[in-house]
Amino acid sequence: MTGRDAPAERILRLAAYAQWKRESVTLDDIARDVPGYTHGGDLVPGTPEWERVRKLVARDIRDLHDHWGIDLAYDEGDHRYALRAPFFTADERAALIAAATTVAVEGIDTPGAGALGSAVDDDATQVVLRVHGLAGTLRTAIGTRTPVRFLHDDRTRHVEPYALGTWRTHWYLAGRDVDEGALRRFRLDRIETAEPGASPIADDGPPGAYEIPTGFDAAAAFDLDPNVWGDDPVVRARARVDPDHVDAFRRELGGEVAERAPDAVTIELDVRHYQSFRNRLLAFGPHAVVLAPPVLVDVVRAHLAALAGGS
Repeated sequence: MTGRDAPAERILRLAAYAQWKRESVTLDDIARDVPGYTHGGDLVPGTPEWERVRKLVARDIRDLHDHWGIDLAYDEGDHRYALRAPFFTADERAALIAAATTVAVEGIDTPGAGALGSAVDDDATQVVLRVHGLAGTLRTAIGTRTPVRFLHDDRTRHVEPYALGTWRTHWYLAGRDVDEGALRRFRLDRIETAEPGASPIADDGPPGAYEIPTGFDAAAAFDLDPNVWGDDPVVRARARVDPDHVDAFRRELGGEVAERAPDAVTIELDVRHYQSFRNRLLAFGPHAVVLAPPVLVDVVRAHLAALAGGS
């Protein structure tokens, strides 16, 4: 892939690396061995590059948990990361073993296709990641640089595909919309079948018909969170969140737990898009309140005052 790897590919490499190592790993191990985090030389704690890699790994760990159901735990004591084995009930293990007899999982060495327990058994766990059914077809088109066409939101799109990735729980294709002459993103679950029985994706030109621009940034292409690309002055926000809403808050806005009390949790996060922060915060109603800095408190109060004045 030209340019930086898509976040989904980087994140899945991280999970695969942790599984392959079968032991805890350090930030230096990840930065040295995993594409997408690699750094020329040893990381020095406290430096900007060390902080960049640390934050990237922390964000990807949250995505692994929220989007893929994979827990890569961090031990604060020895500063190491390790996969946390999933827990399955007896019935769930039995169902997984039954599924392994009928489903071939690509990439898992087996003594024979469909052998009982070939992909999962009662003693060991293999992580199987679910991808959208169109991902394979589009990945081939990207690799061969083949233009494609498909029906998306009731419009026929002619696209030069650049990369596949995820945001939240959805898969997206990023590529050049030929008709609009601009980079666009398309949710795969919104691609429709034009004719019954036909493939939703059709070739729209020969292989090698285009090149992915050298300046294309796959990571940025799938960062759809306005707090990532917003251009307001960056501030460090503090919000008080009810304990039973902390997980949902962090899935929506990110952030790190700064203080924890029986009746409230304080979360800190960087904010660079004030309006988006305000809107998403208010969606939690009384369960989340911004405490600082004053600029964000004022943004929220002014909005609430305007709503009250107009009612």
